[in-house]
Amino acid sequence: MNLRIAFRGMEHSGLLEDYVKKALEKTEKFLGKEPDPIHFDVVLEAHREHHHHKAEVRLNSKNNHVILQHEDADIYVAIDYVMKHLVDEIKKNKEKQLEKRNHCC
Repeated sequence: MNLRIAFRGMEHSGLLEDYVKKALEKTEKFLGKEPDPIHFDVVLEAHREHHHHKAEVRLNSKNNHVILQHEDADIYVAIDYVMKHLVDEIKKNKEKQLEKRNHCC
């Protein structure tokens, strides 16, 4: 699994980086049999004009191409929201793939 984390409009934070890595561990059980390469791009952005922060996650793999983003006043809430929906999208894609494979003519 390849992971890139970018911080925009804010200083690099080891705590935020560890929080994102821990949140992405939940996806590993759903991507366990996914063929390599699996790329995650995470962008954490702080806006200077208003107090909203944005979290964006991009997942690129052979079977999954997902882009999710969320804005919130708390960066941790934005990360949690995006990660929860990322897991939901992976599950949905996995069910579609199983349905296609098990569908008989």
